[in-house]
Parts: sequence; C-alpha cells; structure tokens
Amino acid sequence: MNVLVIAFHQIYPLETGASISQFGIIEYLSHLCNVSLLVPEDSNLTHQEFSELNQLLPKVKIYILDSQFKSTSNDIGSNIYNYLLAVKEKVKPFLKFLLKRTKSVQKISAEEEFAAMFSTWKPYYIHSQKYVEKINEVILQDNIDIVQLEYVENLNLVKAIPSHIKKVFVEHECLFYRIQSHINAKQIKSVFAEYVLNFYKSIEMVLLEKVDGIVTFNDSESVILENALGDKKNKIEFLVSPFPILERDFKKIDKDKFEQPNKLIFVGAEHHFPNKDAVEWFIEEIAESVFTKFGLRLCVIGKWTLDTVKKYKNHPSKVDFVGFLEDIYEFSKNSISIAPVRMGGGLKTKIMLAMAQGIPVISTKFALEGINAKHLESVMIADDKDSFCWSIKYLLTDLERTFMICQNAQNIIKQGYSQSVVSELRYSFYQQLLKENHRAQSKWL
Repeated sequence: MNVLVIAFHQIYPLETGASISQFGIIEYLSHLCNVSLLVPEDSNLTHQEFSELNQLLPKVKIYILDSQFKSTSNDIGSNIYNYLLAVKEKVKPFLKFLLKRTKSVQKISAEEEFAAMFSTWKPYYIHSQKYVEKINEVILQDNIDIVQLEYVENLNLVKAIPSHIKKVFVEHECLFYRIQSHINAKQIKSVFAEYVLNFYKSIEMVLLEKVDGIVTFNDSESVILENALGDKKNKIEFLVSPFPILERDFKKIDKDKFEQPNKLIFVGAEHHFPNKDAVEWFIEEIAESVFTKFGLRLCVIGKWTLDTVKKYKNHPSKVDFVGFLEDIYEFSKNSISIAPVRMGGGLKTKIMLAMAQGIPVISTKFALEGINAKHLESVMIADDKDSFCWSIKYLLTDLERTFMICQNAQNIIKQGYSQSVVSELRYSFYQQLLKENHRAQSKWL
C-alpha cells in the first residue's frame, strides 16, 4: 500500500498541536506501509530542518518544492519576508478585527468582531500551479493508492487528484462547526453570521462529497458531518480516530516526587482564535478570583502579540505571558493545566499532552470532546468561575487524590491515544478502502 500524505500547517519543528497531530501518525504508519509526504506549501523549512525531518522519518519519502526552502540569510528584510509567507493564510481572518480593536479604545461588539474576522477569511484559496503539479508527479512516481489530505485548507485539492486514486480527508476541525461554536459561545444573533455559516458549510459539503473516506477525531463531528452530507454520506467511509500522542511525550510520574501545583498554565498561540477567546475569557472572568483565593497565577505559554501582553500587564491576577518555550514539560511540572476553550473543534493537544505527562487538567466540557476522560476520575470539568475555583480547591486539598487522577489520565492516553493504537486503526481503514475499490473494479470485469 502506497499512501501520500499532503500536510498543512507546520509539520516540523514539532512545536504545535498541528505538527504533533500529523507527525504522530506518519512516523508509526511508515512502519506499516509505504508513506510519501508532501510538506505544506508555506512550510518555509530551512535545509537543516528538512534534513532533520528526513532523519526523524527515515522510511518516509519527503517532498518539498525547491522554492519553499527558507533563506538562512541574516538579512532582516529577507527574514521578515519569509515569516510573512509562512503565515499568509493562517492569520488573514484575524488581521482586520485586530486592527479595528487597536484603533478604537472601545471594545467592539461580538457581532462586529465576528464580521471583521470572517469577512476576509479564505480557507479555500487556490494552491499554486507548482504545488498541484508536484502532487500529481508524486502520485505517478510513487504509484500512490491513497492520498490523505490534512486540514480544511487542503480540502479543495480533492479536485486536483485523479479520479481513480482513493482520497481520504482528515477533518482536524470541522469548519462550519467551528463557526457555529463561535456563534454559540459569543451568543451572536445576526443575519450576517448565519450567512457566513451557511456559505462555508455549503462549500465544505460539496468538496467532502468528492472524497472516499473521512477521518474525524471525535464522534460528535462525525455525526455532524454525516447529517450535513445527507444521502451523499452513503458513498463515503467514516472513521472516528484521534491523532496520537508521541511515545516520547509520555513522562513517568512518581508519587514520592509529586508536588502541590503552584501555578496554572495554558498552552497555545494567539493566532488560533479559540485560544485567544479562551485566555481572554479566563483572565476577565475567573483569573482574579483564583489568584485571590489560592495565590495561583496563570502562565500563558506560546506566541502572543505585544498588544495582548500590554493589555493584561497590570491585571490583578498577575497573569504572565511567558512566550515560546523549548521545553514545555520542565516549566509545566507542579502546575495545573487549564483548557477554558469554548469554540473550535477536533481534539485539544494541550489536554492530551498534559494527561500524558501526569499534569492535572481542568477543562471545559466542550474542550474535552473526543477525549475519553471523566470528571473527578481523570480530569476536572469546569465551565464557569465557581466550577473552576471548586476544581482548583479539589486538586489542592488532597495531593494523593490528585496524583491518582493524573495516573488515571495517563493510562487513558496510553491505552487509547498512543501511536501504535491509532496508527493500526488508520491502517485498517486504508485497507478497507482499497478492498472496496478492488471489489468495485471486479464487478465491471
């Protein structure tokens, strides 16, 4: 079996949930079948990083356009240009509304914020001629049986793949569900919001009708997509399968060395709007009470704008934007990981990583979708200020009980979200798709 994975977002270095979710499958899957990988069109890798990726994935044929390599020049102009190329499509939806926020002292309404964000969003942009030609070149050269498209920004590439090739789309985050969750969280009631939702939903469904298999990370999004596709779903195979946590990210937890948490952490960058909403909501609604009652400050890990950092510089909760960290685990020890996420979709890497590393988690019910964790047993679920404060008190009161929660959480991730478990499931799904293809061809012979 020959599989071509067309990645999107950063796949290397392994610094984001997007890179982990794609890399984890590819690494293990390459031991089960022949895997070719085409890196994202805006990957902007250096030659050294490309070489490192090849060393990490020795069994994978990795392809990149020559023009994609990032310059190693120290020239400031060149570096800025390369950076802008890398983020071109990822931040477009947010630039307009951020600009509006900066220009006005008054807080804009949820409706205005929504309109500014989504009126300029173009996730279905046209990929370059060279990239599309490269896809077909690899298909022929490596005798590809299945093409796997990652992320909604790659979904329109289904139109660039020959009809006889099986096409699998990995739905990291259902686009129209993310928009719907934004509308729900912000309680937006406007004709424009409905227009945006229905517009993107219709495009997503038309493109999904052209694939042979859809992989979702949780049951809810699978049901949502099947309902939206209607009768068309009968021609598509569905698989509910999470992405894996890398084996190297599991940490041994020792009861004798387990210490009382002394801070809260949130892991995630600002450019992903659900992260921005989560952090701002927590700071503005909950953080001060937590600091007053328990003396715990929130440390936000990841890249955030200077405007946001300045905005909360003198906040009474003493929130600290620590920036990007090479070793998140070392900083995260003796912490409580929070995920006050209210919108988006897919799986939350921040939660799964914390569970794998033995760090206690407090999460909204929404953010836990697709993760087989239970309140008071393996995580704490909190959806408002009172429940967040109660959960923190619960974790701080009995350290032995908190250790057991962390131990249960780690076991859940090992049993259901390890590379071996998830990759074997994905491999079986591919085999099933190809068997059906063979049966269909036999009918016509």
